[in-house]
Amino acid sequence: MKKIFLAMAVAIVTATAVSAQKDDSDSKITVSIHQTDQEDGYEGSAEQRCGIRFNLPMAGVVKIEVESVDGLPLAGTAITRQDAFGKTVVGDMAHTSTIITYISSEKSGFIPGKDYYISTLPCNLYGGYRFSIYKDGLVAHYFGVHQKVELGEFISPDDLVESELEFDKPGAPLVEKGRPKMDSKTHKLFVLYRKNPTEANRQALLDQMGVRYDKVVARKKNKLRELEREARTYSIVEHMQGIVDEMVENRETRIRQQFLRFIDPRRDDNPKDAWMVLRGASDATAYIGYAPVTNAEYAAFKPGFTYKSGQDNYPVVNISLQDAQAYCQWLTAQDSKHIYRLPSEEEWILGAGHMPKDVAMNANHVESGLTAVDAYKQSTGACGGIDFWGNCWEWTTSTDVDGQYLVKGGSWDAKRDDCRSEKSDDVRSGNKGYANVGFRVVRTDTPQSK
Repeated sequence: MKKIFLAMAVAIVTATAVSAQKDDSDSKITVSIHQTDQEDGYEGSAEQRCGIRFNLPMAGVVKIEVESVDGLPLAGTAITRQDAFGKTVVGDMAHTSTIITYISSEKSGFIPGKDYYISTLPCNLYGGYRFSIYKDGLVAHYFGVHQKVELGEFISPDDLVESELEFDKPGAPLVEKGRPKMDSKTHKLFVLYRKNPTEANRQALLDQMGVRYDKVVARKKNKLRELEREARTYSIVEHMQGIVDEMVENRETRIRQQFLRFIDPRRDDNPKDAWMVLRGASDATAYIGYAPVTNAEYAAFKPGFTYKSGQDNYPVVNISLQDAQAYCQWLTAQDSKHIYRLPSEEEWILGAGHMPKDVAMNANHVESGLTAVDAYKQSTGACGGIDFWGNCWEWTTSTDVDGQYLVKGGSWDAKRDDCRSEKSDDVRSGNKGYANVGFRVVRTDTPQSK
């Protein structure tokens, strides 16, 4: 009898151990970095297969390339197991890659209107992914954001519009050619808000502008990944990382500034004068100067002020912040309807807007010194003004924690990236003049005029 009970106990323990071993067993999935519409590049449980589904209406697409802009693994081998709650989770990964290529088996390309499935590892793509479409020897890059690939699921580029794709030669720099165009979805929400400015419509537009901003950040991140692979010096990578970090850190502020400028309904009553509507400013009567104050304009205020012959239209420099404020007070004293002052950093950014990557300007020693304020007048800010970037830095009334005043826009001897509107760490002492710092003026209505 004892032997029977012992045998039963051993059987129970063995069965329990086998069951536990089965529950705790690991499974493996493998995703290839090279896939075709005939070979999906996936090995593992069919129920766990996941990735990106696409369906393109255009003909002639022969290749798709996908990359995580955050450098997260899309291909390789991953171990999956059951956690304590019975949910399948992903464990260790090996031989990973952040890029997958998917090629058509037909020379004519993928069939328009047909669903295709690119296998990937599970991946949180909230920060973005690049979806590159190769067609007729050219390539267009779509950037998706706010998505996540879960085990057993396929995501799709949710707002890819063929007419909005911009094709270029493979290997062309991933940069914005001018300011990003308004996409169709944002335009529809903008029109809806203008017609019916409810809180719901406002929030929908604001959310969409957040998506547009995050797509720009995703593009910058992808450029960073590209530099990490190809840059010869780490300083270039480090500099680009700083730009990305700044955009992420200041996301809410930048979106708010863009939104305020976007919804401001004001029009310039006299576009030919020297004052441009400062859209988005908290003071609805705010205008900003078309250009920095020139030598000739400053000389009218300060008798005895001298400068080199032929430089009437050059920006006035070597002027302290206090001197610039005195000039503004002089303008105010002559005008009973307006108040003149220096801009805050936010007002300056609202006037300038985002600096286009291919902007023409006097920076990075492209000239041997200052130029006339209209020398690069083809490059205009968001308000329509000129000379926001390069030539000379411009005073603002905003300060850092040490009481130093922020200057904006860069100068002729500054690096191009230091001229970016968003750069916010260049400061000067307000009681000194500098050979590469000038100023621009903001005009508002007096209380009586308002």
